Amino acid sequence: MKWFMRTLLTIPFAVAALLNILSVAAIPLRLNSEHIGSRIFLFAAPWSWLLDLLWMPDRHHHRLQMFFGYAILLWVPALLYSTCIWLLFVGFAKMKRVVGPSSTVGK
Repeated sequence: MKWFMRTLLTIPFAVAALLNILSVAAIPLRLNSEHIGSRIFLFAAPWSWLLDLLWMPDRHHHRLQMFFGYAILLWVPALLYSTCIWLLFVGFAKMKRVVGPSSTVGK
């Protein structure tokens, strides 16, 4: 069960890493960068209300601006997805302890 939980917690980070690699390699590999960009926004869409609060002002340095864009659009949502999955597992564990085998719920 622990390996299953650990694997589920790392899936959002693996998706974010894959999208990050694809977005960086899109132009040299002649991939459709608009299609990859739409997947990045789809990944971050459930958290858009929260990500709007974190948006950084315009930077003059291109690499720094790109870093903040990747951090806000990919890595912050991956952290939020993993946190939700972890809270779900913690909630199930607490419910399992409360409604354990010695419970009198069905009696």
